Order: sequence, then C-alpha cells, then structure tokens
Amino acid sequence: MRALFLLLLAACGPASVPPPPAHVPPPPSAPAPYTLSLLGDGPLVIPPGLEVDGLTVGGLSAIVRSEGDTYRSLIDNQGAAAARIFELQFAVTERGPAPLPGRTPADVPRSALRLEGLNGINFDGEGLVLTPERTFLVSSEREPSIREVSAEGKTLRNLPVPPVFDGSLLGGRGIRSNQGFEALAISPDGRSLWTANEGALKQDAPDEAMFGVHPIRLLRYDRQGDSWAPAAQHVYVLDPIEKRGIGLHVRGLVDLLPLPEGGFLALEREFVAGVGMEVQIFHVTTGGATDVSGLESLAGQSYTPVRKTLVYDFAVSAGLGFVPDNLEGMTFGPALPGGDRTLVLVSDDNFEPRIQSTQIVALRLHSATRGAS
Repeated sequence: MRALFLLLLAACGPASVPPPPAHVPPPPSAPAPYTLSLLGDGPLVIPPGLEVDGLTVGGLSAIVRSEGDTYRSLIDNQGAAAARIFELQFAVTERGPAPLPGRTPADVPRSALRLEGLNGINFDGEGLVLTPERTFLVSSEREPSIREVSAEGKTLRNLPVPPVFDGSLLGGRGIRSNQGFEALAISPDGRSLWTANEGALKQDAPDEAMFGVHPIRLLRYDRQGDSWAPAAQHVYVLDPIEKRGIGLHVRGLVDLLPLPEGGFLALEREFVAGVGMEVQIFHVTTGGATDVSGLESLAGQSYTPVRKTLVYDFAVSAGLGFVPDNLEGMTFGPALPGGDRTLVLVSDDNFEPRIQSTQIVALRLHSATRGAS
C-alpha cells in the first residue's frame, strides 16, 4: 500500500451504497491450530536513506525466501523511479532476525532487480511470488494486475483479471483506490495462485462496511500450461474496525501464505488516524466456502465465507515494548532446531523514513498438533 495518508482520499470520498448482504453465516468457531511467538526482542530495522544499485531502499511491501539466508522483497512505488525487487540477506534464529556475521543492518539490502518498463507511475507493487521455474509473479494494486517476470526483470506475460475487479469501471464498480491486489501467494505444489482485493469492491459493500461486515474476494488461479487462468472466488470477511478516530480509517488483507498441510495464514493490517496500527495473523480454510465467481455483486446475496481463526495479535508484542510498523509482507523462514517453522515479515515505510521504519520481524510457528517442541 502506498503511503497510508494517501488513502484518506479513498476512505473519505463519495461511496456507492449497495444493499447489505442478505445473509452471511458466521464462520464456525475452532480452536487455534497454531501458536505464534516473537523471536528475539523485536525487529531488525534497516537504516533509512540507504541506496543499492542507485535505488532507494524503502517501500518493502512483499517478501519471499529465495534460498538459505537470501530473500527477495518488492517495493510498492516511488514516483517515476524504477519498479524493483531487492535482494536481502539476513539470518533468522531463536534470537530473532539479525545481519549475517560481520555485517550490519545497513548491509541487509544487497542488490536491486529493475522491472523493465515499470515504474511508480504505471505499477504499484504489492504482492510477490517466486515460482518453481524461478520466475517472479508480481501484483500491482492500482489496476489491478498480475505479471510474470523473468529473473532478468522482463515481463513474460500478464495474467487475465476477471472484470469484476477492474478499477477503471464506472458506476461504482471495481476496486477502491489503493485497495486492489495486495496479497499474492502460490501453493506448495506450484499449481494454484491466490490473490485478493485488499478492501471490498465498490459493488460488494459500502464504505461503512469497514465497521461491520467487510467482505473481500479471495481469487484463485489454476496453472494451465505456461500460464494461469482465473478459477474460484471465495469471500473472506475482514475483522471490523472497532476504534474510531478523526481522519483515516483503513483495514485490509495485505498478505497470504499457503500452508503445506492446507489452508493459509492471512495477514490483516489496520490503521486508524490518532489511534495507531494493529496487525493480526489468522489461520484460514476454504473448505465449505461458496464459490462466488459468478456473482457480479455480493450485495443482497447469500454465501458462506471462508473460516478464519485468530492465531497472533501484535498488540501482545506492543506490550513488551515492540510496536509493529506497517507490516505488509510475510513468508516462511528457516526451521528452528526443535522443528518449529519461522515466519518472516517486512514493513513498508512508504518512503517516509521520518515517521515510519523498515522492520524485519520473525515469529515462531508451532503447530498445536505436534505437541511440545
């Protein structure tokens, strides 16, 4: 997401007001299948003002692990500067994220891959996937769009986007400004790709839905030869904004991470002006959810949304002195010695280093079915 304060225009602008959903059955309650805990005392912070290969380091909106201690991170946008993917190197251990031995936080960004023909004017990068063929899939929330990009930064193809998401539509339809394809995730077998609109489509819910039932659409693509084809859509209901302030209110789904055993981890981020940031992680399953790909609008329709269960709330960490910034990217890190997995998250400073920071955060992911580690 580009600078949060820019979303004020979208949040406060005129809104179409479709009727509310006729019936949204509440997802079944379930015990949390995982426990998560912060590794170390807090984040690894990349110093502001760094440049790599002549490009400013900032705006990190997505992250994937490439191999070992090497990660890739996509920026959102920076004026007319080149769209780019940074290579980052850092270690994740029981003590949390840290620079590699002999290096400092300023050495974490190592290189930049320019995306040919794309810049901050025609591309608003948000989602990043590394395919089994070692190409990249990148999403832009502005249009919205998804592109496959080579390891050299050349666009190989554009994926078809169902018209219901088209941000250029008139008459109160399509994505809201800066609330397109924020999340992007590939299944462990590389055969399915998932994305979602960050906030409700204009025709699916009114602006006030953010304080109540706020439905967004999880969109699945299926691999077909060398390309991808849109398949099912399922409704994901964002948690409502419960605190109100003066000015900007925004909550959205900012990343998805498929689990090898099935389901997803979903990252929701909320910002309320005068109140602050809230970040939560949910476990999500799609079994039994309605395929709504045939519905032009969710308003007035009956459907069963995906089931979600809260597994981590960063407000707990805030009580320990760690306040999360604008966390937007999430990937798996290395396994810990006891067998638990790790999650690595990155924050988007919106190229506003005076008021935000670039944080790398690591969590322990422990499955409740494994017993004590």
